[in-house]
This record gives sequence, C-alpha cells and structure tokens, in this order.
Amino acid sequence: MADQTITPAMPPPAGQTSNFINPDYASTKFIAVNSVFLPLALIALIVRTWTRLFVVRSFRWDDSLMLSCALTGVTMDMLNWGLGKHMWDVPLSHLTPQFMKLNVIAAILYCAATGFTKCSVLIFYLRIFPSRSFHIAVWSIVFIAAGYSLASILANILSCTPVAKAWDLSITSGHCMNRPVFYFANAGLGIFTDFATVIVPIPWLRRLQMPSRQKIAVGVILAMGCFVGIVSCIRLVTLYKLLKSPDLTWVTTDALMWCTIELNLGIFGGCITAIRPFIRRYFPRLLGLSSGGGYGSSRPRKYGHPLASIPRSDRPDFTNGENQYSATLTTHGAHENGSEEHILVSTPRSARHNKEVEAALEIVHTVEFDVENSSSSAR
Repeated sequence: MADQTITPAMPPPAGQTSNFINPDYASTKFIAVNSVFLPLALIALIVRTWTRLFVVRSFRWDDSLMLSCALTGVTMDMLNWGLGKHMWDVPLSHLTPQFMKLNVIAAILYCAATGFTKCSVLIFYLRIFPSRSFHIAVWSIVFIAAGYSLASILANILSCTPVAKAWDLSITSGHCMNRPVFYFANAGLGIFTDFATVIVPIPWLRRLQMPSRQKIAVGVILAMGCFVGIVSCIRLVTLYKLLKSPDLTWVTTDALMWCTIELNLGIFGGCITAIRPFIRRYFPRLLGLSSGGGYGSSRPRKYGHPLASIPRSDRPDFTNGENQYSATLTTHGAHENGSEEHILVSTPRSARHNKEVEAALEIVHTVEFDVENSSSSAR
C-alpha cells in the first residue's frame, strides 16, 4: 500500500502504485541459491584443508572462501534494504545510503574473490605441469586475472568523485562512472580468463605421463572451469538487463545470484584436487582399494613379466596372467642342493653319466618370486 509520508526510490510506472507493506519480492530464489552453493563450497574447502593438513601434509593458503562468506553476508543484508523489490516499493531512505553502499562493497568482494579463485586454480596447474613454456602461459593468465581483478577493485572504490557520491545520492556535485557498463566490461574479461584457464593446460595434459585416473581428475577440474565460464556468460545476460533497466534493486537480484553461483562453483572446482586423496584415506572402497591400508597404500598387486625363463612342463607359464615373475640364474660348477635344477646339455643324453662331460655342464636355477607394489603418491 502507498504511504504518502514515505518517498519511494523511484516513481512507480503508469498504472502502478508504491507498495511498502506487501510488495513483489524476488528474494526466495536468492536465499535458496546462497543456502545451497555457499555450504557446497564450505564443505569442499573443509575437505581440502583437512586433506592438506592431515593426509598429504602440504598446506598452502590460497583459498577465497572467506571472501565468499563475506559476499553472502553483505548481499543477504541487502535484502533488508530493498534487494529483490521494485524500486518504487523501496523507500528512498533505504536505497541511499545503505543499499548503494552495500552494493559497492559486494562488487569489491566479488572482484577480489574471483581473482583469488582463478589464481588458486592456475597455481595448482603449476604444481603438476613442469613444462617451462606452460609456466610462462599460466603466469601470463595469472597476470591478466590478478591485474584486472585489482583494477576492478580500485575502480569500484574510486568510481565516483567524491567517493561518497557512489552511495549518497544527496551529493549533487562531482561525477560517477557508468557502473553497469563497467560491470559488463569486467564480466567480459572474467569470461576470457575462465575459458583461458580451461584451455591452456589441454595440450600439456595430452602429453603428460600420468595414470589415466589422474588425467580424468584433471579433466574434471577443467570441465568445472568450463561450467563456471558458462555461468559467467549467463551472468553477463543479467548485467545486460541492468544496463537497460533503471529498476536497480530488482534487476540486481539476478546479477548477484549468478555472482554467488559462479564464485562458489569456482571455489568448489579448485577444491576437487583434494577429493581423491581424502577418499583414498577414509573411503578406499569407493576407489576399489583395500580398506585396511590407509592413505598411501592399496591392495597388493602382482605383475607378471617373463625374465628369460625356461619353459617347464610341470609348472604353468608365468606369462599367462598369473602375475608372477620367473627369472633364471646360471652358475658354473654348482653342486646339487634342495633347489629345483635343470641340466642344459649340448651332448646326447647317453653321455650324461660321463664324468668328462659332466664337468662342462651348466646348472640353471629357476627362481620364482612375487612382487607386491604399494603406491604412496599423494594425489
């Protein structure tokens, strides 16, 4: 219902009146998205931190979840000041300075968090690809991602002259940049770095000598990065609406919602690398491993390769998948003992009992052994 004592943030369109009591509200989907994607990123980060501290014991602090939590807190508070409502249903006293100030803070947190997330994934690439040319390519993308993220933070802080004009609409002097256009350009650079992060390791991944399962794991990370790029494209569509519509509090809802999805998916993708060693340690059966070996051990495996073995009629062929090794040891002048022996003679069998020939005989010992292999490489 309209209240003549309250000034709306924007005059209502023709045929509509301001409703400050029970207005149209688009907050439900925004709250649902934050309730799903922030815990998803939080759980992934907990797994990653636990794995680094107690499993692989190689902790590196390159996570951006704290910024994501701060962004969620700021945007949820924006709901109290008009986010999700039409501007004609928002009191002017709510829009400025509170909503506008929180909007600037949210933009700063988003730019910083996405920059940290992309750099974290790129630094992970440096740990698994040793190629110098690859490192040059990755550091180039890191420079671009970190550079435009820092520039975006500064642009949001200094978007107006004086700075307070960005949230205080009562200041009539000075000027401000076109924020929707800036957001649009920033999103374009973000999409470029998202897909560059996915594409750059592909040529080296094909040449990398690692087990297929590890390649699949890296491929999943790349697929997650590609999905994040798609989400960025969807967010770009919402920013286009922001360019065209003056209804700031309403159209900003979808833009911030996709920012939340993009950021938390990026954090989740960066934490995928810790899932495999975590499962190997605590849920080995999911990977088909024995449950008693703990991290760094697996079910003993036997490999079969013939090592110049001599075929025997009374023993199976060791090359038929029985996973045993067969080796030969040739000695001269050996005496008989309890081991199994084969006498190789180049003379007729009738001469075997001849002592002169017997001195020239070779005794060949066939040694059979099993090899157990325990892989302990941390993933």
